[in-house]
Amino acid sequence: MRIPIYSFRVDYVTCYSEFNPLLLFAQKYVFGPGEQCPLRRCYASAIILIESGKGRLELNGKRCDVEPGSLVYISAGSVHRWTADSQEPMVQRCVYFDWKYVSRPDFQYQRDYFCGIQTYRKELISPLPELELQEVIRSGNIQLWVSYFNTLTPPPEILGQRNPWYKLQYNGAFQTFLHHYMALAMKKGARDPRISRILSLMEKETPEQCERNLYRWAEELGLKKSRFHALFKADTGYTPNDYVKRLKYRRIAEDLAGSNLSITDIASKHGFSSIHYFSKAFRLTTGLSPSEYRKKYGPAL
Repeated sequence: MRIPIYSFRVDYVTCYSEFNPLLLFAQKYVFGPGEQCPLRRCYASAIILIESGKGRLELNGKRCDVEPGSLVYISAGSVHRWTADSQEPMVQRCVYFDWKYVSRPDFQYQRDYFCGIQTYRKELISPLPELELQEVIRSGNIQLWVSYFNTLTPPPEILGQRNPWYKLQYNGAFQTFLHHYMALAMKKGARDPRISRILSLMEKETPEQCERNLYRWAEELGLKKSRFHALFKADTGYTPNDYVKRLKYRRIAEDLAGSNLSITDIASKHGFSSIHYFSKAFRLTTGLSPSEYRKKYGPAL
């Protein structure tokens, strides 16, 4: 089910450039069977992945069922309530953020961002961009999105620390995450359909196949190289080559977190002849070595 939040089209680049999205916190939440949260509002905007299980969302007076792979956008101030399935309760990955900085001097804990519908204070929400986003979409690659959320979730030992380096590191990962999400969630007509088609093809192919086929796809869709570059960066925030590189490391993270392949085999699979270079490149991209990433997010071996 797709629920529009705006009925008019705006220019993505003009609108988005006026905002500076800021990560507030990210978490994993496991519902109990039949658990229901109270009808509430949140002062922050949220993007939520249903990692497993089922449930129902009530959002601004509308209801929809959610399932594994559902990605939900809840804008700040929206009235909403979650209800978990009694047999297969949801596991959610959540990220909360402001589109633009807003001062909330009394907020110290995550619970401070939630309030009842009667106690809501409008002055505490960040301005919202006039973007045409679908509030509920579906991704077929759950593990890839889990890896995206993993990069946003700090380990317990640094929660509550005020080191500015940590804020910079995690907000940088969030900016990348947000571009990936918006590439999927922008309503049809809000971006060039040829770029949408190419992004869809890239999701189905390996990064190496993308590198080989990217400009052929663009040419087949009637796009010359310079025009393709301009449209692609306007819609994703990245050049085509930078997007492919980021996609490559997301796929590596997916293998580390979701497979029992050895780190050496993963390095070879993704074209690295040197395990030392692989580890160095992965750490520069994610802030963790491959072994640290697997220890934190990977399967039980």
